[in-house]
Amino acid sequence: MTDTKETQVPTPEADIPEKAAPQTVEQTPPGKKKSKRRSKRKDDKMLRIEELEALMAQTHGQVDPETIVSMYMPHRKRRLLGAALLRMDKLWLWFLALMLAVAVLFIAAFMQEKMGNFTINLNRLELFRKGIAIDDDPYFSNPTARLTAATVIDATNISIEDIPADVDEIDGGHNGENYMAYTYYVRNAGKEDVYYTASITLDACSKGAEEAVRVAVWRNGKRTVYAMPSATGEPEEDCVNFESPTTVCSFTEEEFLVGNVDKYTIVIWMEGDDPECVDRIVGGSVEFSMNIFSDDDNQDSLIVKFVQDIWDTLVNDKPISAAGNDAPNYYKSGDVNWFNRRNQDNMTQDEDEQEDPTEQTGQAAS
Repeated sequence: MTDTKETQVPTPEADIPEKAAPQTVEQTPPGKKKSKRRSKRKDDKMLRIEELEALMAQTHGQVDPETIVSMYMPHRKRRLLGAALLRMDKLWLWFLALMLAVAVLFIAAFMQEKMGNFTINLNRLELFRKGIAIDDDPYFSNPTARLTAATVIDATNISIEDIPADVDEIDGGHNGENYMAYTYYVRNAGKEDVYYTASITLDACSKGAEEAVRVAVWRNGKRTVYAMPSATGEPEEDCVNFESPTTVCSFTEEEFLVGNVDKYTIVIWMEGDDPECVDRIVGGSVEFSMNIFSDDDNQDSLIVKFVQDIWDTLVNDKPISAAGNDAPNYYKSGDVNWFNRRNQDNMTQDEDEQEDPTEQTGQAAS
């Protein structure tokens, strides 16, 4: 009996090696480009490493750590600044915005070319509340303590011959194309005679424009032209030197009696015949003001004057407004104006006497 030997037949699964797991390949839809972000990041890193090696070679290894960090975080400083701003209090942010707006307005104001900024200021404490007032109307329809002339922008140089001959006969502001002109009146309708000084000052200037400026003043019809001294220190032709670098001129009225009225006309322009009128002053500006203040010998303190005002109010002896916002008229003969002023005989001979238009109308009607 023969023995049969069992042989095991290897199964196909044992001999066949395992197949690798199928790899999923992402298919790019047609019309869409492959993303190169991964390769770009590698390129950026390599580029920054090369930059760092070059920087280390240039500085011999002395590199600021902040520079190295910034190379790998390009927007780090911007992000840090944004985070710091977010941490700031809202009030500080408003404050910074306000300061920025003020700076912009300040720069814009000086970008314009100005000539002839002019203001007239009357001392309120010593003059206005005592019945001294100014107005650009000869009838004093709106007596006040402050007047402002319109600004002349983009003015070019002219000659004094270009100023109209009747510039002193027009009231209020009457600017020309390249000059500023303003006529106003100051009256004493108070209860006492005063001693006043009117001074024109140069308050601001730029680009040396003050070297070529002219200031003409008609005081009760008499004209005087003022200018900065020439390069030699001598007065410019047909001009009187400024009293100082900041003061043009001063007028003193020692006896400004009750009922008196003074007339002033101020004209400002850039003189083209002045040697200092050159290209470098183009775009420059000048700003003037005229201040009228009391210059009497009354040295009483404010308390003494205040007590006197209270006493005058109690006894009804022409009381003065303590607030100083009203222009009182204490003149016994009625309203004081240019046509019925007390000092008509003090006018200079070169001024034609102005007639009251109301009187002319009455004469025509009769």
